[in-house]
Amino acid sequence: MYANDFNGEIVINTESQVVEFIRNRPAFNANQFIFTFEEIGIPQLCAFVRDDYCVLYFLDSEQKGTFASYGEDNIRDETITFYENVHGAEVVLASTMVITVKQMTDACTEFFKTKTRPTCIKWMEL
Repeated sequence: MYANDFNGEIVINTESQVVEFIRNRPAFNANQFIFTFEEIGIPQLCAFVRDDYCVLYFLDSEQKGTFASYGEDNIRDETITFYENVHGAEVVLASTMVITVKQMTDACTEFFKTKTRPTCIKWMEL
């Protein structure tokens, strides 16, 4: 699997490497991860992480759509700020999409194993 984050691209060959890779938070206690298996980048699982907050996006072929994680804990602010790079470029996302670090870890390892949209979390179609 190809994996990209604030530090660049690497190739991941095992589930334990996935878990180790997504623990990395090099700036602002945050990171953005992109996982894919194909040179064209589809299917693709993207993760924004900051502190204990995570948002996932899944991009499938055009016929199957684009999805965002759906979190059930909506007691936070309406939006959460994440970072797109080590220079502090920000992206503001709806708190309804926020899931836990454990849910993100489970989803990333499931994507590694199945190469399909993870079923261990809830999704909303965009």
